Amino acid sequence: MPNKEIFIFEGSSSQRLDIFLAERAPRYSRGLIQTLIKEGAVAVGGKPRKPSWPLEEGDEVSVLWPSAAKKTDLKDLIIFEDKNMLVINKPAGMLVHPQSPVWEENPSAAFIGEETLVSLLLASPPKNFEKNMPRAGLVHRLDKDTSGVMIVAKNARLQTALAEKFAGRQMHKTYNAIVCGVVPDDEGVISVPIGRLTGGKIKASELGREAVTEYKVLKRKEKFTLMRLHPVTGRTNQLRVHMSWLGYPVLGDWLYKGASAPRLMLHSRSAEFTHPFTKKKIKFAVEPPADFKETWKEAQ
Repeated sequence: MPNKEIFIFEGSSSQRLDIFLAERAPRYSRGLIQTLIKEGAVAVGGKPRKPSWPLEEGDEVSVLWPSAAKKTDLKDLIIFEDKNMLVINKPAGMLVHPQSPVWEENPSAAFIGEETLVSLLLASPPKNFEKNMPRAGLVHRLDKDTSGVMIVAKNARLQTALAEKFAGRQMHKTYNAIVCGVVPDDEGVISVPIGRLTGGKIKASELGREAVTEYKVLKRKEKFTLMRLHPVTGRTNQLRVHMSWLGYPVLGDWLYKGASAPRLMLHSRSAEFTHPFTKKKIKFAVEPPADFKETWKEAQ
């Protein structure tokens, strides 16, 4: 549960609510405090107020500070763990990190709003998990509705090494996707630049950055295709953009014109790479979850 704390304003002259709390609770940034106020976690005299609310002498300010309450047990998501890293089977519907970047400067902000993988990591740090790592050990991310394999570093040294592997295209990742329509070629390569060019959604464009995806058809039905996708490059929304450009958007992808489904039918199936420290080749893989399999089973 959130931690409740009460302050009494004793100033002889008026003071902004957000400034008052920032002075009384230096462990939190003013930006985080403003977010708490806007989300109704702060009350003056029992009523929610704006960050700029002028406090008067004797005003009672109550605050529900963010806590580490969680619904999911991190241990249930771990498929591999050693002293340097975790491999997670991320469920569909879970954000990897909060949408606001405030949490990167103040980790307490990760406990505001919905549960994320980052909030789980910070609430119950695994053994040997290095404190104050940039981005809580993340080296890559998955969309909220994408399920499957994710790698999290336990120390900054491995985090840097894995980030270099992603940047150097030395991380071989494969995905399963259910796409709309019947893809005619059994396999192929999509080499189409993508980017966010006008502040809108990311899309295919000659002015974008290089993006390459290899694909293979696994099964076909009358209106849908089950595929294996390998992103050679690692651009944001790459697989979704490329499949939409090809004319076969991912099922459930409302942003790129996919047919309606309970969620985006995209699953991070495996990750294969040479361990930066041991130099051994390792591979982690997880089957698509039940909702993915059921959706394919019911597809026409």
